[in-house]
Amino acid sequence: MPKKPTYEELQRQVLELQSAELDRRRMEALLRDEVVRWRLLFDQSRDGIVILDQNGKVYEANKRYAEILGYSLEEMHQLHVWDWDIVFTREQLIEMIREVDDSGAHFETQQRRKDGTIVDIELSNNGAVYRGRKLVFCICRDITDRKRAENERIKLIKELQEALAEIKTLRGILPICSYCKKIRNDKGYWEKIEVYFKKHSKAEFSHGLCPACARKFHPDFFDQEE
Repeated sequence: MPKKPTYEELQRQVLELQSAELDRRRMEALLRDEVVRWRLLFDQSRDGIVILDQNGKVYEANKRYAEILGYSLEEMHQLHVWDWDIVFTREQLIEMIREVDDSGAHFETQQRRKDGTIVDIELSNNGAVYRGRKLVFCICRDITDRKRAENERIKLIKELQEALAEIKTLRGILPICSYCKKIRNDKGYWEKIEVYFKKHSKAEFSHGLCPACARKFHPDFFDQEE
């Protein structure tokens, strides 16, 4: 016949059960707080956040990401990643989802909004297994304005470089004939001054007569005027 527990043993067991119950309640409270904190971070993030399942379908998305793409949250839950990404094919995206793990991936892409306009997106992705299924956590930052500024800067630099390449600078001493005013070029040939300047600068020439030359070469015209 089993020995009956003593009063002290029963009391100790009760205390252990009470302690375990208290620990469980504390853990549940901590978990609830953590869920609330995560939800606040998720919903209030200034970056777009979308969670994809292993098939590329939206598992969860925050309001900011829905705003970036121009969809409602309800519409977002009906979409797959290839419905908005225009850089990668459907097959490539599925492969990327399959390969990404907790080490993450960071890259830039372009995505199509509901209205058809294109936005530049900087992506930071991490893969994890949750309740036996693969999920991909994506932080999406809209860098459209930054990319536009970068492209404008690159365009400006290119235009300046092209302009500098086209500028033909005149420098040093130019050997010029004292009589005919031809200029000797680098190859030793003598060229008319307007030809030389046109080759070595952006200047264009138009021909006319100064008053002194006009009187010298067309005296009859000035005699008539007088």
